[in-house]
Amino acid sequence: MSDATTPAPSRRWFAIALGPLLFLAVELFFRPDLPPELVAEGASAVLVRHALAATLWIAAWWFTEALPIPATSLLPLALFPLLGLGDAKTVSRQYGHELVFLFLGGLLLAVAMERTGLHQRVALRIIRVFGSGRRALVLGFMVATATMSMWISNTATAVMLLPVALAVLSSVQGEDERGVDQAFPVALLLGIAFAANIGGLGTPIGSPPNLIFQSVYKAKTGVEVSFLEWMGYGVPLVAFLLPATWLYLVRGFERGREQQVELPRLGALTRDQLWVMVVFFCAAGLWITRGDFGELHGWGSRLARHGVDVKDSTVAIAASLVLFIAPAKEGGRILDWSVAPRLPWGVLILLGAGFAISSAFDVSGLTLWVGLQIEGFGRLAWNDTALLLALLSAVVAVSIVVTEFASNTASANILLPVLFGVSVALGPDRFPPDLLMISSALACTTGFAMPAGTPPNAIVFGTERISIGRFVRVGLIIDLFALLMIVAMMMVRRGLG
Repeated sequence: MSDATTPAPSRRWFAIALGPLLFLAVELFFRPDLPPELVAEGASAVLVRHALAATLWIAAWWFTEALPIPATSLLPLALFPLLGLGDAKTVSRQYGHELVFLFLGGLLLAVAMERTGLHQRVALRIIRVFGSGRRALVLGFMVATATMSMWISNTATAVMLLPVALAVLSSVQGEDERGVDQAFPVALLLGIAFAANIGGLGTPIGSPPNLIFQSVYKAKTGVEVSFLEWMGYGVPLVAFLLPATWLYLVRGFERGREQQVELPRLGALTRDQLWVMVVFFCAAGLWITRGDFGELHGWGSRLARHGVDVKDSTVAIAASLVLFIAPAKEGGRILDWSVAPRLPWGVLILLGAGFAISSAFDVSGLTLWVGLQIEGFGRLAWNDTALLLALLSAVVAVSIVVTEFASNTASANILLPVLFGVSVALGPDRFPPDLLMISSALACTTGFAMPAGTPPNAIVFGTERISIGRFVRVGLIIDLFALLMIVAMMMVRRGLG
């Protein structure tokens, strides 16, 4: 959810009070009854109460945006040590998690692409492959947006491509530049917003919930989901959801109005763009080949045999440092620290808060307690396939609804640790934690219905070419597409597994 709207003072004070009130209510009236087996595993009733109370306080402020989301994300640094959920050093270490630096490296690569104009060149190259008729143009923009969003933040992608799309719209003869809800502008602009979100599903760095899953899953199981393994989930979903979304957006186009649209022209590839392109492709190649995939051993595991522990964050930071060193044609360097104010530092703090919450769930035993509360679900008189289908559908639906009204990063921070506890309680063999958690992480990026649901939605809605009613109606249909495709893909993966 974006910060596009500011609540009225009375609402804001209510939202501020809501967090502490929930905290106090849990501390005063909640008395968890832990069975001996949970106590034997290190769970503590007092810590479970503290962890739940603190999480509800943070979640209330995140979801209502009582304070700026990054400010709320600092709350674990103050609360958790006081509540015994980790000492100050342990909690603060989560804000320097390796995945925070992986995301930072990806953001720096995105800034370098924007500074050199490489983003427009890549986008227009892709768009021209599809042609310049209106249907083809919408598809071209969507493919270009999704492709770039797989590797850089979906917000940065939307910001980069929106001016190109507006230039195209202003050049189309017969279009009222300030019109609302016209077929071609609606399809083109919504296509960019939705494709930015869809593309973010494809790689771990495409969207923060993907990184949160990797961190939480490794912390709780000791198993690392590699860059390539995540792509095995995300890329097929992108490949199905993107064309389905395109077909729905252009369904009303009149086939007789396929006049060609003039695209902006770019000059020759510059030396600065070449630098960024080479560094980007090297980083992407190293990310994809670092981890093991089946019987294939990546270069990272080979180095690990010699005591060298290299992560995706190592590659990201090394690639960005190369661009701080590489000379720019006009003097100076391709990247310098003047870009720092443009980086979304608040998102990095938000990621750290999520890792701190996940750690508190483990320390307290709250994960195990939450799972215990729904253990009865697994005893329903259904077969395992039907139960898994029902559970996945519920997980995806809840995740989509929550992320329509809250930051997708905040939503994933709250939901993923809980879902691991659900899997443990119901039986990880029957309800694998990776399927439940990946389903939720994917769904947390697919909030299409609300203009404030994701930053790309808010950016496109800000053009004032799409009414809120049209936005919501179209977005709900794409939400439904996403729900069905995520559940179907996970059931297929379960069957193949």
